[in-house]
Amino acid sequence: MMRKPLLSLSLTSWLSLAGFALAQVPVIDTATLTQATQTAQNTAQIMNSNQQILNTVNQTLAAVTGNRATGSLSSIGLGGFSLSSAPNLSSLLGGGSLSMGSLGSYGSLASSIINGLNLVKTLTGASSASSTTDLAYTGAVNTSAAITAAVSGAQAASVTRSSGFSGAAGQIGAAPDIKGSIDQNSQIQTQTGETINELIGTVNLTNAALNAQQQQDLAAQSKLSNMWTFNASQATLVGH
Repeated sequence: MMRKPLLSLSLTSWLSLAGFALAQVPVIDTATLTQATQTAQNTAQIMNSNQQILNTVNQTLAAVTGNRATGSLSSIGLGGFSLSSAPNLSSLLGGGSLSMGSLGSYGSLASSIINGLNLVKTLTGASSASSTTDLAYTGAVNTSAAITAAVSGAQAASVTRSSGFSGAAGQIGAAPDIKGSIDQNSQIQTQTGETINELIGTVNLTNAALNAQQQQDLAAQSKLSNMWTFNASQATLVGH
């Protein structure tokens, strides 16, 4: 009669142990695992996209900053000669002395041409120019020499300049990045300004030639006016 309590106790103990064992079995939640996997993949894609964006930003920064070499374009506007080397034409028109040193080989060429003409030093025969006529003549000769040298230099420079700009046109589109294109464009604009300045200098040379001609005309008119002016103190009567 005492066996029933023992059997009940044993059954209770077994059920307790069975419940404890089942509580330690690992359980895989498929939905949670799938979501976690998807989140990890999305995070990896975001990190990869951010890295690509960073690379693009760095490349853009490098393309718009720093120095670019434009040495081949830095002198095409002058072509190896500048009219700023020409002597002061205002001084020459006033009978000032002429220096061809700044014009280099073109100055030597002009001097050879002028000397080859064997022009007289003065119209009045004086050893140096002092009268209005002689000063105007000397100014015209010196101005002609300066213009001859400048024209020779400008002609040579125009050929070089044309070749330089043609070469620059061939470089359009060849710059490796935005900064290179901007710097090339800026350099060409600068050289265009230099070319325009040379054109202005050419116009000034033309004006100087016209001024020399006008001074010659004025000197001739002044000489003629003096010739026809009566001065009683200088009048000499001959005969009776």
